Amino acid sequence: MADDWPLTYEDLRPFYDEVTRDVGASGLAGDPAYPDDHEFPLPPLPIGTYGLRAARGMDKLGWHWWPAPNAIASRATGTRDGCQRFGTCEQGCPAGAKGSTDVTHWREAVRLGAHLVTGARVSRVTTNAQGLATGAEYVDRSGVTRHQAAQVVIMAANTIGTPRLLLNSASSLFADGLANSSGLVGKRLMMHPYASVIGTYDDDLESWLGPLGQSLQSMQFYESDPSRGFLRGAKWHLQPTGGPVARHWWDRGTPWTEQFGPGFHSTTDRYLGRSAEWGIIAEDLPHEHNRVTLDPALTDADGIPAPRMTYTVDDNTRRLLAWHAARAVEAHEAAGAISTEIVGMGRDSGWHMSGTARMGDDAATSVVDQYGRSHDVPNLFIMDGSVFVTSSGVNPTATIMAIALRATRQMTKNRRNQKVSS
Repeated sequence: MADDWPLTYEDLRPFYDEVTRDVGASGLAGDPAYPDDHEFPLPPLPIGTYGLRAARGMDKLGWHWWPAPNAIASRATGTRDGCQRFGTCEQGCPAGAKGSTDVTHWREAVRLGAHLVTGARVSRVTTNAQGLATGAEYVDRSGVTRHQAAQVVIMAANTIGTPRLLLNSASSLFADGLANSSGLVGKRLMMHPYASVIGTYDDDLESWLGPLGQSLQSMQFYESDPSRGFLRGAKWHLQPTGGPVARHWWDRGTPWTEQFGPGFHSTTDRYLGRSAEWGIIAEDLPHEHNRVTLDPALTDADGIPAPRMTYTVDDNTRRLLAWHAARAVEAHEAAGAISTEIVGMGRDSGWHMSGTARMGDDAATSVVDQYGRSHDVPNLFIMDGSVFVTSSGVNPTATIMAIALRATRQMTKNRRNQKVSS
């Protein structure tokens, strides 16, 4: 169904631990769905009334669940306050509890001497006659084109931006795009197709409270089972459905008369705080026809060719999501839901993307090695989700960070032998 990665969980394990400490993650050790006892620096966030109700339903069915880890401080730590359960995690955390990089990494990097340039739009990676990367050309906030020279170039523009830059960095030495001797730059684009099931209950579950975030996770149906009629599986996570406006976002099939005026009030009274969502993150399969290319005509405001995404959800994924949604209905019913609603595959659920500059040992079938070093350009590294060989069915951020941390440690260790541009 897919190729193996050129590294193992054991290779990444110490770096997962370090990443968990760096972001100040909250969680509970001992999840039997994982291969070993992964420690967390902070205790788990409260699973809430809706989490307790869902957990009882899973227990009734004999299905796996566990308090979910989050990169959110469950109590005050360092310069961060503890989570206040505002539920605005995706819009920004007023308490500063969320472990985003502006809080956890940027400040420390600047303190150690890094110069952070914001509002810079990189157009291409430059190279010399020896085929080494020499830096990056970018357009600054004022619209001025500049060049940042570098002995080593690290790309972290992720699954769309990285292949866009590599393809736009074509030259006489790299006619098909930079680092693209394999022809795989931009190919095997993977997403995380997503569906959810909303359960509504008679009693107040306080599901307007955060975090948003995940309360519980379940890996009950994560692995492949041929009897189900599809390959691979999915992770489930339980989330609150939010306040009045957020809750109505889920009601895509609700008549307009119930979304405004008196109808809005009655619908809000019926659902607010009484519903919860089982989200289903499907593992996507790597197909070469799913890809990122440069648009032949469309450019951005600075004249840089726009990326064109070609992506089709395959039948395997459709069967997977339908099967998992039916199981999530069972989970809600076991927890006492009075009604359920399957919210079909979201068209806007491509936030977890991977696979367009895959890693591997063979330069003919991959773009970079296990440390993110380009097979073609020895001082060019890629450290983002584009290097993934498979998508998995879990959130990719911790793995991206662990891969990047491992790669930079190897780069530092090997610095005396590293080829650099003069």
